[in-house]
Formats: sequence, structure tokens, C-alpha cells
Amino acid sequence: MSANPQKTATRTSYERLLSLLDELPPASVVVVERFVEFLHEQARRGQPVVTAPEQEQQEEKPPYLYPTVPVPASSLDGLVGIMPPVGGDALADTEALYDEV
Repeated sequence: MSANPQKTATRTSYERLLSLLDELPPASVVVVERFVEFLHEQARRGQPVVTAPEQEQQEEKPPYLYPTVPVPASSLDGLVGIMPPVGGDALADTEALYDEV
């Protein structure tokens, strides 16, 4: 008589989970414990667990990269002196705004 495939898969997942838990630092184990308690509460309320399809889980998304172009600092030299002196003190003006609040 062959073993139940569902029980075998569950046992394999359980053993894999235990091996992963053994590798976690203690602080992370506490987080896993809270998550398991959350799942128990969801099951007690009769709320189903929704998982993402396997294809989406395996698909690796690249991190968002800001569109930047490296420019040497010397490129700022051309901006010096473009604007005529307007007078005033930006720091003092900013502080005055907060003093009014």
C-alpha cells in the first residue's frame, strides 16, 4: 500500500520548514511564531489563505533604479555667478517662517 501523496508532501514541507527555522537567528524565529499565530487566527475565523501563483513567486523583479546620470562636480563651476546677488539670508528667512507658527 502506497503512502498518501498529500501527507508525504506535507511531511516534506514540514521538515524543510524545520531546517529553515534552525538556520534563523532568535529574533527572526519570534517573527515566524507571530506569523503562525496569525495564520491560526485566520483559520479560526474561517478566512482562506490566499497564495500567489507559483510563476509569480519565481519571477524575480529587478529593484527600482533611479534614472541618474553621473556628472563630474566640475560641471557646477559654470553655474557660479549666473544669478545676480539678491541679498537676504535664506536661513534667517526660514527661521522667521517657523517663528510665526
